Amino acid sequence: MTVDGRHDEALTSTWNEHVETFLPRGIAGLFFFDGEQIEALAGLERSRQVLAAALAALLGLDLVERLTHDLAVLRRRHRNSQVPDELRQSIDERRDAATAVRKAEEAAADVVAVARVESERADKRLHEVTERYRAAGGDLLDQRDAAETRLAMLRDQLNETDDHLRSELVDVAPLLLVKDLIAQLADQAGIEATATRERLLVDVIASRDAALLGELKKARVSAAAMERVERYLLADRTQRADSAEVAVVTGLPDATPIDSVASIAMPACERRLGGLIRRRHELAAELEQAERVLVAIPDPEALAPLRAELDDASHLAVRAHASLVDAEEQLNVLRHERSRADDAYEAALDRAAHATLAADDDRRVVEHADRVRTTLDSLSRAATERHLSRISALVLEALGRLLRKSRLISDVRIDVETKTVELTGADGRPLAAQELSAGERQLLAVALLWGLARAAGQPLPMIIDTPLGRLDGSHREHLLERYFPHASHQVILLSTDTEIDADAYASIRSRVGRAYRLEFDQTANATSVHAGYFWE
Repeated sequence: MTVDGRHDEALTSTWNEHVETFLPRGIAGLFFFDGEQIEALAGLERSRQVLAAALAALLGLDLVERLTHDLAVLRRRHRNSQVPDELRQSIDERRDAATAVRKAEEAAADVVAVARVESERADKRLHEVTERYRAAGGDLLDQRDAAETRLAMLRDQLNETDDHLRSELVDVAPLLLVKDLIAQLADQAGIEATATRERLLVDVIASRDAALLGELKKARVSAAAMERVERYLLADRTQRADSAEVAVVTGLPDATPIDSVASIAMPACERRLGGLIRRRHELAAELEQAERVLVAIPDPEALAPLRAELDDASHLAVRAHASLVDAEEQLNVLRHERSRADDAYEAALDRAAHATLAADDDRRVVEHADRVRTTLDSLSRAATERHLSRISALVLEALGRLLRKSRLISDVRIDVETKTVELTGADGRPLAAQELSAGERQLLAVALLWGLARAAGQPLPMIIDTPLGRLDGSHREHLLERYFPHASHQVILLSTDTEIDADAYASIRSRVGRAYRLEFDQTANATSVHAGYFWE
C-alpha cells in the first residue's frame, strides 16, 4: 500500500485490519451482494444467518463473543490447574477429543462454504442456460407433444361433429329448406282429411234425416212444421256437402304424420343442426390456432445442442445441491459431536475442580469468570432487544416503499432468540413468508438488506451484481424505481444488457452518474473498459 506516493509497510501488513475498521466483515454483505444472495436470503434459514451475523457486527456482539470465549479459556486454565495428576489424563483425553472434533468441524465448514459457492455457480449457469433456451423457443418445444396431442384430439372432434352433421342431413334436415311448403302441405292434408270426414258424415246424416222425418210423420206433426224441419235438414246437408267438395292434392288419408314432421321433427332437427354448426365453427377456430402453435414450435434438431447444455447444467445443479446438502448434514453432525465433546470436557473439568478445588484464587477466578459470562449473555440479549425494534421499523419502512401495499403487511418483528423475521398481516394475524409470492419474498429480502444497511449508519456505496436476474417484470420495476435510486449515496450496478435493458435503462438514466461497459477480447484474453452503457 502507498500513502501520498510512498510505500507504507505498516499499512500493508495490517491492511485487512484497516479495512475492518470502516467495513466490518459482518456488514459487508449488506452493501456488496448479488441476485443469487437475494434469492437465497428469501429463504428462512439463510435470512436467520444473515441477521445473526449483521446484528453481531452492528451491535459489537462479536467482541462480546470473543470476550466470552477468552473467559472460557481462562476459566479452563484455572480449573485445569486445580486438577490432580491422577485426573489429568482423563481431562487431556477429553480435551484432545474436543480439539479433534472442532478441527473436523472447521474443515467441514470450509467444505460447506466451497459447496455453497459451487451450488450458487451451478444455479447461476442453469438460470442463464434456461433463459437462452426459453429465448430460443425451448418452452414451446417442451410443449410439442401436448400440442400434437391437442391437434389430433381437435381433428377427431371435428370429424365426429361432421359425422353428426351428415347423419342429420340424411334425416329430415333437407326439409328445412322448404319449411313453408311443408307447412302448406300440412294445411292441405288437414283440409283434405276434414273433407273426407264431411263426406262420410253427409251420408250418415242423410239416413238419419230420413228416419227423423218418418218419425215426425208418424207423430202426425203439422205440415208446416214438417216443411220447416225438412228445409233445415236439407240446408245442413247441402252445407256439409259443399265443405266436402275439396280438390285432392296430397291424397293422404290422415294429416297426423305430416303434422308431426312439421311441428316436432323439423324444429328439433333445426336446434341440433344449430348446435352442431356452432360447435364446428369453434372446433375449426381451435384447430387453426393449434396448427399455428405447432408451426411456431422450433425444430428439435436446431435446439438439440442448447437442450443438451440445459440438461447438463440441470444435472450439475442437482449434483451441486446434493453435495451442499450432504456437506451441511455432515457439518451439523460434527457440530453436535463437538457440542457433546465440549460438554464432556466441561463436565470432566467440573468434576475434577469440585473434587479437588483448593486454591482460593483459582476458585475466585472461575467464579468471577462465570459471573462475567452470565453478565455478558444478559448484555448481549439486552442490546439485541434494544436495537431489534429499530431494525424492524427500518425493514418495515423499506418493505412499504418497495411493495407499496399498505394492506399487505402491517408489522415486522425479529425474534430475539431465533433471529427469525415475523410478519403481521393487515388483519393483525401472523403472515407466513410462504404466503407471499416468490417476487414478494425477494423484495422482503431486499428490504431486510436495506433496513440493516441503514441501521449500520456507515456511508458506504452499495454494489449489486446481477441485480434483476431472478425477478419478474413488475418486481423489477419496483427495484428500478424505488430501491436503486435510494439504496445509498452511491450505488454501483453490475448488470448485463438483458437485465437492465433499453427500457429499464431509460427509466433510471436521469439518475446515472457514470456508465461503463466491460468487453472481453478472446484473442487477447483480456477485458477492456469503455465509457457508456451498451447502447451509448
